[in-house]
Amino acid sequence: MFIQWIPELKPDHIRLSPKWFVLRTIPSSLWLHFGAWKKEFILKINDHLPQSIVELPKAMMNHFTIPADLPYEIYLEGNHLHIGPVIALLLAKRNHLTPEYLEKHRGYLINYRMIKGLIYICSLNGINPKNQTVEGFYFDPNAKGKEQWKKGIFPYPGAVFRRIRVYKNAHYDHLITHIERKIFNPHFLDKSKLWDSLSPDPILVKYLPHTKPLNHLQDLNEMLDLYGQVYLKPANSYMGKGISTVKKMRNGYLFTNRHKEKTMIRSFRQASSFLRYLKKGRKYLIQQSVALTFNNRNVDFRVILQKDESQHWDCSGIIARFGRSGRFYTNDVSSIGLGKDALRTIFHLDEEAAAEKEKEIISICTEVCRRLDTIYGPSGDMGIDVAVDQNLRVWILEINSLQHHKMAAYLIDDPHMYARVMSRPLEYAKALAGFRGNA
Repeated sequence: MFIQWIPELKPDHIRLSPKWFVLRTIPSSLWLHFGAWKKEFILKINDHLPQSIVELPKAMMNHFTIPADLPYEIYLEGNHLHIGPVIALLLAKRNHLTPEYLEKHRGYLINYRMIKGLIYICSLNGINPKNQTVEGFYFDPNAKGKEQWKKGIFPYPGAVFRRIRVYKNAHYDHLITHIERKIFNPHFLDKSKLWDSLSPDPILVKYLPHTKPLNHLQDLNEMLDLYGQVYLKPANSYMGKGISTVKKMRNGYLFTNRHKEKTMIRSFRQASSFLRYLKKGRKYLIQQSVALTFNNRNVDFRVILQKDESQHWDCSGIIARFGRSGRFYTNDVSSIGLGKDALRTIFHLDEEAAAEKEKEIISICTEVCRRLDTIYGPSGDMGIDVAVDQNLRVWILEINSLQHHKMAAYLIDDPHMYARVMSRPLEYAKALAGFRGNA
């Protein structure tokens, strides 16, 4: 479906083909919806107009950008005409939307021919609550290279795919309120929120390593008495930053940081001082160590769960991640592989047993996502870090609501995973905006 701008059409008139009303009475007026924007128009019928064309008054272009050369979908619900989808990708806090930055995110448009509509990239300070518009750059499939991104001022969208952390921001709050909170992912989950959210669930708590706040040395001693070795993690860290291990020794505490640098602490007073130095005023957690090592390399699994047009959780892939020798973090993209292959190799499982374990991992992670949906509102894109210990027990380590999707691009053994991972967010956004194959 395409839009045609008609200069002579009155500002409050819209023209459609009579084919839209073959089995229904032609109304005198229609509410036009474009993203979150809506307005009532007087309906005019053009007998010569194809059903694939909607004629709109050119005066509408004075308010915001509605590109006419994009392919749209359209559906009629009662006397409400919906044109779209209109989807915003909220990717930055400030207007640093350079051509290089925009091009870096073009992978999300890999399936644009199926999505269609107006898809634009914006930043927080591009939101204008007064006019309920957003300044940004829309994707033009008819252009090439960097010319595919064109600047404009757009109406509030029908759905938002959020890729940044947002704290207190009045413009953001206004946006999500006026789009009826059709946004994903609505919340950023740090490590303490993960424990607080899932530990009350009698089923899911079995898959969580014991975690508690690090307030005093006594907290550390209690956890070391239980497990012998624990992790110290900043509640709000990522990519392994700030993480240390602590091992209880006969003559004190052995701290090891992410760079394999070891510090031996022999007295309680020194230990308390060292913890204060380590924390530097940040909130820290103590976590039971459930790490699995293979050939002296830590191994965990990134489970990529996403919603598509069905609006149900589905697994786009499982990636095994191998850390560097002797180090406990596993974010080196040069050392990844298919999850199922790693399960077979590490645990000497046959094809059927590895598939069953993978199925169990997906089931647990799906239940985690459903639980978080009920607490925080619908999400659509999660990277869940999972460990499997020597007894084949599954552990949930971390939830990444702003996961790095390009990890799948480095996976040689499944060349189609990257396309799945990159295309599904906008498939879900389209459905969230109300377009479910209604073209």
